[in-house]
Amino acid sequence: MSAPRELVLGTAGHIDHGKTSLVRALTGTDTDRLPEEKRRGITIELGFAQWLLDPPAGLTGKAKKRAAPLHLGIVDVPGHEALVRTMVAGAGGMDAVLLVISAEDGVMPQTREHLHVCELLGLRHAVVALTKIDRLDGESEDDKEELLELAREDIREQLAATPFAEAPIVPVSAHSGEGLEELRATVWRVLQAIEGRPRKGLPVLPVDRVFTIKGHGTVVTGTLISGALELPEGERSHDSELLHIGQDLRARAPLRLRGMQVHGGPATRSRAGMRTALNLGGVAVEALQRGDVLTRGDKVLATDRLLARVHQLGFGQRAWARDTALQLCAGTASTAAHLVPLALEDPETGLLVDPPAGATKPAIPPGGAGLVRLYLDTPLPVWAGQRLILRAFSAAHMQEEGLTVGGGVVVDPLPERRHPAKRVALARALLADDLDARLLALVDDAGDAGIGLRDLAVRSGIEAAAPRLERLAKGKAGKAGPPLLALSPAHWVLRERLEAHVRAAVGMVDAFHAKSPLLPGMTRATVEGRLPCPPPLSSAVVDAALERGMLRVADRAGSLARPGKGALDPDDLPAPLQAIVDLYRAAGTRPPTLKEVGAQLGHDSRKVLELAGLLQRNDILVRVSDDLSYDASAHAELLGQIRAHLREAGELDVQALKAMTGLSRKFAVPFMEHLDRLGVTRREGDRRVPGPAADP
Repeated sequence: MSAPRELVLGTAGHIDHGKTSLVRALTGTDTDRLPEEKRRGITIELGFAQWLLDPPAGLTGKAKKRAAPLHLGIVDVPGHEALVRTMVAGAGGMDAVLLVISAEDGVMPQTREHLHVCELLGLRHAVVALTKIDRLDGESEDDKEELLELAREDIREQLAATPFAEAPIVPVSAHSGEGLEELRATVWRVLQAIEGRPRKGLPVLPVDRVFTIKGHGTVVTGTLISGALELPEGERSHDSELLHIGQDLRARAPLRLRGMQVHGGPATRSRAGMRTALNLGGVAVEALQRGDVLTRGDKVLATDRLLARVHQLGFGQRAWARDTALQLCAGTASTAAHLVPLALEDPETGLLVDPPAGATKPAIPPGGAGLVRLYLDTPLPVWAGQRLILRAFSAAHMQEEGLTVGGGVVVDPLPERRHPAKRVALARALLADDLDARLLALVDDAGDAGIGLRDLAVRSGIEAAAPRLERLAKGKAGKAGPPLLALSPAHWVLRERLEAHVRAAVGMVDAFHAKSPLLPGMTRATVEGRLPCPPPLSSAVVDAALERGMLRVADRAGSLARPGKGALDPDDLPAPLQAIVDLYRAAGTRPPTLKEVGAQLGHDSRKVLELAGLLQRNDILVRVSDDLSYDASAHAELLGQIRAHLREAGELDVQALKAMTGLSRKFAVPFMEHLDRLGVTRREGDRRVPGPAADP
């Protein structure tokens, strides 16, 4: 026989229809643990039990060989209408539902509301337990069977329009035990066909209970929705990567995992679909609450706004228009929220439809569906693809259907503030099965600012986003080019945005050359600063233009120029520059100061600085200090003399330099510092000795 499969079975049904009594009869566990529950005889909080369910007798052949026991975690929910939020908190982790309906009362308001919740949460497997049949013992056998048949017809009518239309109905009595064996066999047959939850990927554990155990500290419980958790061993026990995502935009903190129980027993590993208790170190019980989520990596985040595809149940009385206030339940958390409809869903195609031009703002009618932006009063931990429950605060149909009026799925847990049409377009991509299209749509939506890997993973719902992004940045076979550009290993932008800005940068430098033909080019900082995009992209734009040869570095200062422009030809200089060069060449190793240049050529100091700087950046003049420059050939001649002196004398001082150059002390000292920078000399006290570049 195969090893047991782990699943979670939850109860559902109206108050006092016997859910807790039935769980006790099936498992031997009383899930009512609170004194108030004992006193009042009703379930107030979530209750939990374990149920090891063996395959039924009578299986033969291959069915018997394939049969495996089921290790079920039972979640017993309250049935009172005031406690439906608690019921939703427990229902989110269920794989199947045990719908409990009293044979005496039949389908009641909370029966219907619990059915709505289960359907909206995506449950598709159910078994109906028709309870309290022992209460019909006073009737004749014919009358009893007639009453049971009427109850079955009532239930079938209620289930007809739900995914549970074919759910088996088993009459039982928790008091007498009648029908319990048939119920066990039926539950096994229905649940053994259920596929397990995904155990690969990041773990997600919505917290439904928080308490302390003396000598152990803080304990949380919940149903592991996806992935797996493993208790670290040895020294690693102090370094768990478990993250606490609380109901606060800032509540994202690492936790230390000290112990674990699965289905009520000690364990070192928990997998998706298992009821799990975790003993946490380094955190006070007050820091955690129902509704928080424990996870790893970039999947869950706390948010106060989200995009969701929602559906209003058909019995609603009014359309959901802008600012409709509802109660939102997500996982084990809940808060008040108001919604803004953005687009309606076509009931035939299931596609989001743009409202006609000039049409009034969309509203989602009873029975309709659409895309909405939800604003939450309190931030909640959510993730892309998570199912939501929407409840009214009051309604005329409360006594018949309850307050659950709809539900939906999270499309984008962290939407940017965009025009409604852009949000709808993004939502279409995020709802599609094409994972590459989801990522590209999010990068496109981010614009020139680009988007980081964490936001891409969280908003797309794709846990392994990095390899896909890297592939999209390399391009696909047969495509014109890669659609994505990595601004950094974890930040992405559409490549087409880069192309537009490259053209702008080239045009900017062209305009500069036309206006200032004597200058080598624009500084890189100026080009990047004038581009209409933020720094990460503007830097990538310049890099791309340089790599393609559309721009070049024109001088040692890093000025940017177009090919064939911004470079000075020493043999064909413009007249103002040639006049300066002639002065320096005529002076040889005894050059003029910039002030003297200005006086001889009739230029002001600003003009002299501009022209001399241009010659220096093109290595026609060599700058020694702010006011002292040399013709390049004269500078080379002088360096030769200084190197010869160093070889002969072994040192150089100011007096020797003055004798060779005719410089005054005012300029000799800066020249000595210039030699140090070149590495020709190295200072030792007041003298210079040969440096690493003394021998060229």
